[in-house]
Amino acid sequence: MDWLKLSTIRINSIYNGLFLGLCYICNTKSKTTICKHCHDNFPKNEKHCLHCKRSTHKKNILCGRCQTSPPQYQLCIAPYRFEGIIKTLIHSIKFNQGNHYIRPLTYLLSEHLIQIYSSDSWPDQLIYVPSHPNRIKARGFCQTKAMSDHLLKNLQLKIGDQCPFKANNNPLRKLKHTQAQHSLSRKERLKNQKNSYEINTPIAKHVVLFDDVMTTGSTIESCTKLLLESGAERVDIWVIARTPDKIDQS
Repeated sequence: MDWLKLSTIRINSIYNGLFLGLCYICNTKSKTTICKHCHDNFPKNEKHCLHCKRSTHKKNILCGRCQTSPPQYQLCIAPYRFEGIIKTLIHSIKFNQGNHYIRPLTYLLSEHLIQIYSSDSWPDQLIYVPSHPNRIKARGFCQTKAMSDHLLKNLQLKIGDQCPFKANNNPLRKLKHTQAQHSLSRKERLKNQKNSYEINTPIAKHVVLFDDVMTTGSTIESCTKLLLESGAERVDIWVIARTPDKIDQS
């Protein structure tokens, strides 16, 4: 018996019971990080493109963009829409030092991932979309690194030896300090990301690329292309939320 693992699980259980038994949103008693009432009000991404998870008006269809020019990644997981409380929490993390919201968001994503990969093979390597050092210096941290670290811990705790990720050593680096993506059009975003990243160490054949939010997909597509050119044979995408098109926000 692995006594070290058993004691760690027991300590986590006691700590969670004493200090983390409250919903992160409304502070009511809850066995999970987000109570059912609050989670029911999260904007779930239920109607979406089968491939890129872009919000659509109908379920189980391919959007026009994926029909004409499908992205090169194989699987995209985006359980929420980037609006309402999800948008507020992620903005708080990125711009208002709301790092305590990382835990509930990555907890919810890990629950979703475990369900999806129960019938699929887990990736062998977790790679996150990094920020440029200048942006990290201005913000004080890289939110995707912090989120992927928490996500890794959640998965290791929940699925144990089934979790293939043993460390979060990121091979992806951002070279160019580009203008913030949310302020640009899709055409400008695509140009903005050209030659912005590099891979500096070998990567696995099946990798996952993590980001907090996918908007037009330009960053994800640029990094996916680089990963495939660097030796990956399959790239999965994990994001917490997908930004709806303006037409879907009415």
